[in-house]
Order: sequence, then structure tokens, then C-alpha cells
Amino acid sequence: MHSPLTLEDGARIAVVGGGPTGTFFSIFALKMARMMGKEITVTIFEPKDFTREGPAGCNRCGGLISEILIQTLALEGIVLPGSVVQKGIDSFMLHTDHGSTLIQTPSHERTIATVYRGGGPRGKTGEEKESFDQYLLDRAIHEGALHEPVKIDRIQYANKQPVLFSRNTEIMHADLVVGAFGLNSTTAEVFEDMEFGYTRPKTTTGAVAEFFFDHETIATHFGHSIHSFLLPYKNIRLGAIIPKGNYVTACILGTDIRKKTVDDFFSLPTVRNIMPDRGIYDPGCFCLPKLNVAAPRTAFDDRVVVCGDAGSTRLYKDGLGAAYYMGKAAANTAILHGVHRQAFRDNFYTTYRNTVVDNFFGKYLFLVTDIYRRNKVLLKGMLSVIQNEQGRAGGKKLMSSMIWDMFTGNKKFKEVVLSAFDCRLLLGLCKHCITNMTCGGNGEKR
Repeated sequence: MHSPLTLEDGARIAVVGGGPTGTFFSIFALKMARMMGKEITVTIFEPKDFTREGPAGCNRCGGLISEILIQTLALEGIVLPGSVVQKGIDSFMLHTDHGSTLIQTPSHERTIATVYRGGGPRGKTGEEKESFDQYLLDRAIHEGALHEPVKIDRIQYANKQPVLFSRNTEIMHADLVVGAFGLNSTTAEVFEDMEFGYTRPKTTTGAVAEFFFDHETIATHFGHSIHSFLLPYKNIRLGAIIPKGNYVTACILGTDIRKKTVDDFFSLPTVRNIMPDRGIYDPGCFCLPKLNVAAPRTAFDDRVVVCGDAGSTRLYKDGLGAAYYMGKAAANTAILHGVHRQAFRDNFYTTYRNTVVDNFFGKYLFLVTDIYRRNKVLLKGMLSVIQNEQGRAGGKKLMSSMIWDMFTGNKKFKEVVLSAFDCRLLLGLCKHCITNMTCGGNGEKR
């Protein structure tokens, strides 16, 4: 029922979006084409300048990357320099209204690092830095991709071939169009208007803010830890403060997120306890990004595929890892199997669907997290288990590992859910919950 469309010599690929998904696709498509002896042209359409400071160059992201992904990229020949990787994270500080606990990384391979997605916050000068997104775009260009800094505002078909337009000017006839755009742009409308069944993902709104502090202040108050907050407040589901260079990035998830939510978050006593002694925290940069919480049912057709944030990505976590896997899966399909709908269904859709299914487990985990943060007994029991695990030298640290992997994205959500049903973990949690119900915080019976 579908014509076996394949990319032959001289084929032209248009990549709409120059973020990580688009650049990963471009890098791998060009590498695979050379291996197959094919001559193709890949053009990346990205109007944003990722070297600019502030919102103009930023892709609105917390900027976390796992050590596993860093090592994987190195094996692919993409070695991230020190100017891109800003700070190594070796621990996780969990804060609640009933106490805090430090969770050390379970192993070196599961550490994480921080990166700037753009040129950094406004006014960030005097420090060597490089945008992660710009670095990947430069690597794609090095592989042979072309970069056109224009915005695509219309795509229509002519003789069953996509034609791209910008400001009513025809730009390109493409053999394949790759939608690798973010959700904070209007590009989703362009792909919806192509009428192959794509609709933009269901989204929620988060908050990202950047605050400047000197290096000594960051070392004293934040160290090499991500500070995460589970607090029983209605509009704030999860908050995190991430150190980067001489800035910290605050990320907040919740309901009815707005600028005031950030002010409310930093006014909470548990948050103020770890912050430097200042009355008002004015962010150097602030945005309210849209986050994908449900992938579209249709993400491909003949000569078109949508991937990354606009398609299927990990729920709240490890967006850069998802960009790598989705971009590579789309490139593998296009170069090795073809650009018709059935080729994408037989190959790309497997990776796409796996992420969708895993996010189902992620939603379950965050639902359970909501129950914990609102229940004093469960929360204190969890803290006791973690503190007990972190206080002993050996043995498996089941709860610590589960919390680490959930909040850093180092493992699939399904694996984290399965680990939660370990009998030893459940028995330990029950024991500490009962202890906290019958004893005070200092071990005295009530």
C-alpha cells in the first residue's frame, strides 16, 4: 500500500529545528549515508543564535546531562569539552519540611553534569563557557550539514514532495522533512497544517530561573549537589536548584505555574534555609517553558517524521538523552530503511513507542511522589530509610538508588518502578514508618 521511498544520491533532507534532536539526526544521517556510499544534503533550519546570552539564545531547559550519555557520545566521536560541561554533580540533596538528607551517587557511571543550552544567562561574563546546543550544531556542520538561520512558516506538498516556505518565499523541495522543533515555538502549527494526522503534544508549564552568585557562595551553599524539594504545597509539585558555574538554575513543576510561583517558592522556609542570606532573589533570566506530558499519536508519514520534544520524549527528565535516541532512530530509519510511512512504523516507531510506554510508569512514580510529599508519616519514613542507607559503608542502598534514578533520569522509569517492589525496601520503609509513628524524632516513645 506504500511506495518504497528511499533516499538516493542527491536526496535533500530538511531538518526544522537546530536543537539537540535535529543536530543528532543530522550527524547520524550524514555518517550513515557516507557508510552506505550515498551523497545526501542535510539542511538545518534554525533561526535562533545559541551563542547569545539570555532568552534569545536559550532553549528553556534545566540543562542536565547524564555521565552515561556523555560517555555514549564520546564513543560516537562527540567529545564534550570542559567549556560545555559546566559542573559535575556527584550528590543529590533532598529537602522536605521534616528534614533533609544527602544522597551520594550510586556509582561514577551514574553521575550527572550541567550544561548551558544557550549562551548562558544575561550578564554572565568573564568565564569560559560554550552552549551545548551550539556545540552540537557546529558538529553537525562539521559532518557536512548546512545551517540556514531562517524560520520555516509553511510546508505544502507538490507532486507528493514537501516544499518549505519562509515568509511566503519558496526555500526548498525536500525528499524528507524532519520536525525537530521545540514546544515553545509556533512551528507545531506548520506540521499540523500538513494534514498527515500530527497534533502537538499535550503539555504542562514549568518555570526556569537563573540566579547569579559568586563561586564561593555557590560552593558554600550548594556544592556539587542538586537540591530537590518535596514540599506539601498545592501549586508546587517539585522544585530543584542546580548549580552551574557562577549561576544556579531553579526548575519548578506544578500547577498554575507563573512568575509569582517562583517568588512563592523562594519564600518557603525550607528553601530559604539553604539560600544565601538575601531578602529578594531577582533572576537574571526567567521563562515558563512548555513541557511534553503526552506524545502525539501520529508523528510520521511519507517523507515526514517528527521527533524530540515535539514527538516522544522522556517525562520531565533526561530530555537530552531522549533527543539522542530519537534523533538517531529517525536517522537510522531514513538512511537504512526508507522514508515512507511503513518504514517509520516498522523501525522508528519502536523507539518512539518505548518512550511513551516508559512515561506511563513515570506518571505512576510522580503520582506516588505526590502522595509521599503530602503524607508526613510516609515522608519521614522515606527520609529515615535513606539516612540509614547513606550512613552505612556497604550493602545495597535501594531507596537511595531509586530516588537518584527517578530524579536524574539515569534509568528508565519502568526499572525504577520495579525496584520499588523489592521486599527489603518495602519492609525497611514499613519499619521506619512505624517507628516514626510511635517515637519522636529523637527515638523517645510518645
